[in-house]
Amino acid sequence: MSGARKSAVKSFEVYRRDNGRTGIVRTLHHDPHSGRSWVTEVHEKSGAGDDSLRIETTTELADMDPEDQTRYELRLRNELEAEQAALPPV
Repeated sequence: MSGARKSAVKSFEVYRRDNGRTGIVRTLHHDPHSGRSWVTEVHEKSGAGDDSLRIETTTELADMDPEDQTRYELRLRNELEAEQAALPPV
């Protein structure tokens, strides 16, 4: 059951920057069953040889400042509407 529920979470990449040795990726997630929305941000940095550092943070939309929260809610709404519009009519 948890595997089926996990697959229902919608994820949208909203930002990516890659500067060779460093990179940042932000992904917006939404669980339609619970209504929970959050953003994960992954920072990756590679050094000399095989050294690398990966830091992942998760922030709930409700915990963001109002400006960021509004921006991500708008992006989420647009992504979900586009996904719905792409579905064949029933």
